[in-house]
Amino acid sequence: MGFGRSGSNRGVIGVHLPGYETSGCPGVHAADLDYGGLLERVGSSRSRNCDRRVASRRLGGPAVRISTRVAVAAALLACAVGAIVSPMTADAAPSGTAVTDFGACLASQRSGDLLLMIDESSSLQTSDPGAARVTSAEYLVGQLAAFENSSGVDLNVAVAGFADTYSVDLEWTALDEGTLPAINGSLDGFRTRNQGIDTDYWLALDGARETLAARPAGIDGAGSCQAVAWFSDGKIDFTSRGDTRKPYAPETSLDSQAGVDQVVRTATESICRPAGVADQLRSSGVVLFGIGLAAGTASPADFDVMRSIATGEPSGSATCGAISSPSPGDFYLAQNIDELLFAFDAFSTPGQSPLAREAGVCAQIVCEEGKHRFVLDRSIGSVAVLGSADSEGLIPTLVSPLGDQVPLPDTGQEGRTGTGIGGVDINYRWQSPRTISIEMTNASAPQWQGLWSLVFVDLAGSSAARSKSNIHISGNLFPAWKGQHTVAIHSGESSVPVDLAIVDSARSEIDPESLLGKASLSVVLIGQDGQQRTVAADIPKDRIDQPVIVDLTEVPAGQATLRLTLDVTTADATTVSGQTEPGTPLAPQSVDIPLAIAPPIGYPTLPSKIDFGTVEGSGQFGVDVPVTGPGCVWLPEAPPASVLASPDGAGSITVASSTADAAACVQVEEGQTGSVPMSLSVPNSVNGVVNGSVSLMVAPAGELDRALPVEVPFTAALEKPLDKGNFILALVVALLLGPGIPLLLLYGGKWFTARIPARTLKAQQFPVTVSGATVLRDGRPFALTDRDLIEVVRGLDSPARQLDIGGLVLRTRVGRSPVGAGFVVVESGPRAGASGSSPSTFGNRPHARLPLAVHNTWFVLHDPAGPSDAATVVLLVGDDAGPTVRSGLVDDMRSRLPGALSEVRARATPASGSPSAPASGGPADSFDPFGGSPQGSSPIFGGGSPGAAPSDPFDPFRGGSNR
Repeated sequence: MGFGRSGSNRGVIGVHLPGYETSGCPGVHAADLDYGGLLERVGSSRSRNCDRRVASRRLGGPAVRISTRVAVAAALLACAVGAIVSPMTADAAPSGTAVTDFGACLASQRSGDLLLMIDESSSLQTSDPGAARVTSAEYLVGQLAAFENSSGVDLNVAVAGFADTYSVDLEWTALDEGTLPAINGSLDGFRTRNQGIDTDYWLALDGARETLAARPAGIDGAGSCQAVAWFSDGKIDFTSRGDTRKPYAPETSLDSQAGVDQVVRTATESICRPAGVADQLRSSGVVLFGIGLAAGTASPADFDVMRSIATGEPSGSATCGAISSPSPGDFYLAQNIDELLFAFDAFSTPGQSPLAREAGVCAQIVCEEGKHRFVLDRSIGSVAVLGSADSEGLIPTLVSPLGDQVPLPDTGQEGRTGTGIGGVDINYRWQSPRTISIEMTNASAPQWQGLWSLVFVDLAGSSAARSKSNIHISGNLFPAWKGQHTVAIHSGESSVPVDLAIVDSARSEIDPESLLGKASLSVVLIGQDGQQRTVAADIPKDRIDQPVIVDLTEVPAGQATLRLTLDVTTADATTVSGQTEPGTPLAPQSVDIPLAIAPPIGYPTLPSKIDFGTVEGSGQFGVDVPVTGPGCVWLPEAPPASVLASPDGAGSITVASSTADAAACVQVEEGQTGSVPMSLSVPNSVNGVVNGSVSLMVAPAGELDRALPVEVPFTAALEKPLDKGNFILALVVALLLGPGIPLLLLYGGKWFTARIPARTLKAQQFPVTVSGATVLRDGRPFALTDRDLIEVVRGLDSPARQLDIGGLVLRTRVGRSPVGAGFVVVESGPRAGASGSSPSTFGNRPHARLPLAVHNTWFVLHDPAGPSDAATVVLLVGDDAGPTVRSGLVDDMRSRLPGALSEVRARATPASGSPSAPASGGPADSFDPFGGSPQGSSPIFGGGSPGAAPSDPFDPFRGGSNR
């Protein structure tokens, strides 16, 4: 998931613990016991829970492992109290490498995207009649909102469903307490969405790829932090029906069982072949969290393919994809709602793995052997606990450092229940008859610091059950590199100082000595080849402020990752009996810092990635790759480009350049910029993404014998264009005969929704110059002041089709496809432009292209007739954008604008002999009845003038209306 997810400390997450299923009768009481007045309520609670237990059993019942001795003892106890004990097996939980990597990315980028993708197939009517998938997903979203609030990370969430089709139910939404109702409302709709006739993994995964690909890229040359939480209750499958064909199996009909079996094989092959759909997601940096519900008719073996898709590891007879490192994802198998809750909980605090605890259950009163212990100190801001037992009717009890006890009974109340102990605020909610979630806050409370424990008490007197917990202790402390944005790193240097620090969630530096417990920091350098080099290990907190020296003598140039890992243990506690309880080691907190290692001093500098953008059809598609001197750069014919991922049917993808040897290299003077012309060859017209890398040669000026190879990744989004003749014919038939009305309705609906959202927007234009890889404002590195971004853009009191920003017109466009989202084009007169979004440009000039939600984006404008280093950057921020969002936006602009400016200038004034002009069938002359008019010709609906962005074909006022 592009952001260097390689290697990590593995934490134990969501461990499946031993347990039993008991079906005891209502009215079983513990005689002569008094537990805070709860005895009477417990009896009624057990009676009430018997009904809820039926739904739980439909999910397959709890999973347990028991030894023979314990099983016999449990059976005897069950006979004594009239209960039945059913042992079952459970699936081992994953070690959580991918969730650690995802968290390390979020901690670095401070923003990310999570797509919740939920199965809608009809088998859910049997496997999940109580919609446990929705309850668990809503729990996950609530936990993620709390994580975002405490960690300073901005997380965006979208919700999609899949069965025989894939569709987005909720577009990307910034996750916070204010948007939780809307997100939960979308999820709640899935309680009844269980009528689908297929379980189509291919459409789901390819749809997820497209949904995530439209999001803005990350900062500092890294890919954005993206993940998919993918829920399904079964294997890939299709319902036999009439002459229906899938896009990935157009030659096979689903009208027979033989056809169904063939489509299953074709879909699996397309997903799992090397460079297939799974590898397209992995090479794009998308992490998959797969959650399988093995209930109803499904068995664990049915999830072998899903597990292998998620993890990249063989499972049973299934092996999916060629990319397995860094870890592509994690997989969790559940058999009931309680296991589903723990599965979703495993990645509810990315990068901060919960502490997994297992214990027994106490009979009648709190006991030592039933305690789930954890030690807090004042550096801990909050605690979240997910606890569960394998028997219903138990009373979870929190025990404070002074021994005070607070029972947390199931009162039947909807939502959270509030209570407290020793000044500590406690809110809890029963997620199921056996599982409870608990939140603890107020670190300044008298009893916060010390030894806490959670205990499950059985008032009926039994102690044979087992309990488990996931304890999330949030210190919200992060390791940091203080010189991250100011230090230039070159391959071959033997002594690069790195100044380390510990920061809080606001990224403010704190004194390591102020931590009450233990703390240590480790540094690992992960090269582009995946090799890990330990720079420093276990630096104690009293030495963290001393520089660490990084040796790059043997490290090749290219994109790398500096992984900083902070280990914290809370302070030891003294129990009420006077004994010392060791502090609790928290889950290691890692931060993955993208590191662009330049070639040795005196060599040219290359971009972190080559982006061919969106290309349509087949043929040759060019781009001019910006380079900074001094020295010489060329792309040799051998070795050929390494292609990690490409769509079915694309053919043999190649990358070439007219600079095929040293004699034809591009010479660049000291401090100057140049460009290397490259062309992407796409034999066949298909839809999908191409990811790979090329090996460029760089050499100092006049010293070609010292040439070095530098591996640079490349990417391109392939689109299959409309067939011009077929489109016109279909449109004429639709207009004349009427059956095309649904098509027109689709276009009309898309036009209606192609509006800029009605949210307060602030914008400002900044004149800048680019010196090498640095963006300068008034001669100094670009930075915002308190007086910036205060002017509100008018016209957004309601959704708008165009905006005026200081003479620049932002106008919405529909695009040629009847489905998908519209976009925004910046009309800027003679200036060319590009944005920080993907795709970043529109048309030949090019114009800057933005998503409809223009808030918190940027674009750059450049006059091709003016100085090559001069430009205007425009920042667009929402009124609710805090310091984190603004800082991230500026960081992204500073890191990517130099490359964008070089590309814009090259496209606006292509060099002689450059292959940058697309071949026939490319964007320059592609037929676009709803987006633009090439060479000034008129599209079907309304015209445009040469050099101007076209008017909206569905706007009857030809741009004269804003609504």
